Amino acid sequence: MTLHFSPDELFALAFDATDLTAAADHLASCATCRQQVEELQLLATDLTIARLSAPRPAALDRYSALFVNVQQQPSRVQRFVEQMHAVLTWDSRHQPALQGVRSGADAAYRQLYAADEVEVELMVERSGRLRRVEGDLIAGDQERGHEPALVELVDPQNRVVHWVETDADNLFRLEDIAPGMYRAVITRPRAATIVVEALEIA
Repeated sequence: MTLHFSPDELFALAFDATDLTAAADHLASCATCRQQVEELQLLATDLTIARLSAPRPAALDRYSALFVNVQQQPSRVQRFVEQMHAVLTWDSRHQPALQGVRSGADAAYRQLYAADEVEVELMVERSGRLRRVEGDLIAGDQERGHEPALVELVDPQNRVVHWVETDADNLFRLEDIAPGMYRAVITRPRAATIVVEALEIA
């Protein structure tokens, strides 16, 4: 019956740089011990590499300083708390004389929604059986060319069915929208989210 090295002997051979000469005969004839020593030697090598690869405390401090001013993404709870609900303040369908030559609510109509220091202007046009919505995000305290906002249309089942980002002029376009009731959610990078409840695309 072949006697194998004990766990302490195996760890000594692999981790303590013990001279393998005395154990060479046994390792040559015992595949089990030889495999265990080789696996432990690989582990010892990996641990040495990991220890040498760990950043020094001074380097970690320097890396932390680089990211101290990075804008953190708001949590879902924070975004919910920071919502502004926009209300309808103007609808061209209620002003037939202002619809111009394309008269008719059948062709197109405009709406204006307002929240604190922000207005959302929408132009809804027919495109066959579907609709095209062009919008403008008008924020009094922001200049053109800022970071884009995310515009989402959410259906009554709370599914995002259309989304787009505003361009450098705060304009956006949504294509191929089926008529119906939606909720519009406009998420801005550094400002409150704007929500338009019960947005009817007619």
